[in-house]
Amino acid sequence: MKKKINVLVVEDNEYYNKLLTGALSRSIRSLPGKSRFEMSFHSFTNSLECMKKIKSRKLSSYDTIAFVDYYVGHGINGGHILKLLKEQNNDTMVILLSQSKNIEQKLEQNNSSYFVVKDSYAPALCCLYLEQYLESKI
Repeated sequence: MKKKINVLVVEDNEYYNKLLTGALSRSIRSLPGKSRFEMSFHSFTNSLECMKKIKSRKLSSYDTIAFVDYYVGHGINGGHILKLLKEQNNDTMVILLSQSKNIEQKLEQNNSSYFVVKDSYAPALCCLYLEQYLESKI
């Protein structure tokens, strides 16, 4: 039986959301052990929709890795999403992203797994984190 993995991308910038989601999807296709997993991608540009999906608990019964922009709008930040995901499943891996390096200092108090500065290397780095996450689930 394949292990089901949820991959969440929460990024309010539609262009960057598609860029990151596409990069993650392509990186999985090239993995040698991909047949062991059933990947389910959930991409959100609206943080309220994301919070509603998480609160529905439809994601909590499976392993989850989330790539979350820190500033996602509607009075919600990546810390709020991280907290909600961790409350439902403490093993969820959360990678917070931001263009601001100052956010990293704020995040030291949060329970994020990683922080990635959104630059030209960010999609590749996120792909590496996804690959490491999947390897840990084998």
